[in-house]
Amino acid sequence: MRLVTCVAVLCVAAVWAGCGAGHSASNSSTSGTSSSSSASSDVVTLSAEMGNNTSAANSFTTQSNGNLGANNVSKVNIHSLLYSGASTKIFAQYLLWFGQSNHMNVGYTSNNATQVQNQIDDMVSRGIDGVIIDWYGPNNAIDQATQLVMQEAQKHQGFQFAIMVDAGAIAASSSGGSPQQTLIQLMQYVEKTYFPSSAYMNIGGQPVVTNFNIDLEYQVDWSAVNAALTTAPRYLFQNDDGFTHTLSDGSYSWVMPTAADYGLGYLQNFYETGMAFANLETVGATYKGFNDTLASWSTDRIMGQQCGQTWLQTFQQINSQYSAQNQLPYLQLVTWNDYEEGTEIESGIDGCFSLNGSVTGNTLEWTISGEESTVDHYAVYASPDGNNLQQIAQVQPGTHSVDLCSAGVPSGTTQVFVQAVGKPSIANRMPGAIMYSPGCS
Repeated sequence: MRLVTCVAVLCVAAVWAGCGAGHSASNSSTSGTSSSSSASSDVVTLSAEMGNNTSAANSFTTQSNGNLGANNVSKVNIHSLLYSGASTKIFAQYLLWFGQSNHMNVGYTSNNATQVQNQIDDMVSRGIDGVIIDWYGPNNAIDQATQLVMQEAQKHQGFQFAIMVDAGAIAASSSGGSPQQTLIQLMQYVEKTYFPSSAYMNIGGQPVVTNFNIDLEYQVDWSAVNAALTTAPRYLFQNDDGFTHTLSDGSYSWVMPTAADYGLGYLQNFYETGMAFANLETVGATYKGFNDTLASWSTDRIMGQQCGQTWLQTFQQINSQYSAQNQLPYLQLVTWNDYEEGTEIESGIDGCFSLNGSVTGNTLEWTISGEESTVDHYAVYASPDGNNLQQIAQVQPGTHSVDLCSAGVPSGTTQVFVQAVGKPSIANRMPGAIMYSPGCS
């Protein structure tokens, strides 16, 4: 069970058979957009640009809590949403309990090695630097999956993982001892099993540990816990008061689903508090929204997605308070795959955007519907057969036409396509083929 301690309407608007469309953009720290058209010699397939390009199960369908069905999402690097010159490391909060009977069926099992590989490959393709795993103790399916994550992370240079000890781990692991003793045993297991990994997240050579709601549910002596370990970790706690917690090396922020302002006021205060503790680590939070109405533990908490605006606004909150001269060291995406609370970004975020194209003479034009701020750029493709596509132009939002002659349409072209590539992790959109008979002299 996942409970949050508290201090959109779904409107998919694809214009061709309800499908998304996608372009695997660069993983550099910028989006790669250009104010002018630019051609590419790379050839891709229509199915690659229209099909599911995420680690979400192909069978996963759009849900009433705002989770988008398996889709084609933007692989523009997530770092591009941060302020210029950001050195922020971005981690995704990662849940490994799916496939268990007490959790929602999302079409995959978390302790499956292939699924873990697909998920980390997907994260890397979006520019994510690592994961923070919500961990429920040893000798269970979640721990089995965590070890698979460790093994897979070690194969990706620079990709890291860390353990978040959930308060639920104490109840799940207790064998009649006190919560204090159980937590010590849990931490000793983490120290032995995960700290030695070359992929384990560290600060200054010390492994990092966070926790979820332990202090809310139990009274523990963290100094005694630390004394029982051979390797002293860096402890990151929760919310504003996490900065003044015993043994605190910093604190992380979270989604506050009942906040009237989409949690922006909470985030502002958290960042201001973090700045006052310049010697400690601040872990920011971004999220698409929250909706637990499909969770078995639902309390009907809803924070609307605003068609992608909640996601973008949480980044804007960071950008209004941090800069290249005043860096946010860490950011946690809340979450990668909590389908039950409607915070997952694995399957993509719905920007509620659509477009329709047409050709007049040698000019490709398109009309749009929805908020263009969710679009990173437009990509134009030429095709001889409606299956193999070559990108011939890329233009920024605000431009809704391309001179196909200037774009250098390849000989043999019979069809063209225009694609709206979303901001990072927002669903891409591409309508069907537009017939074209080149008439360039």
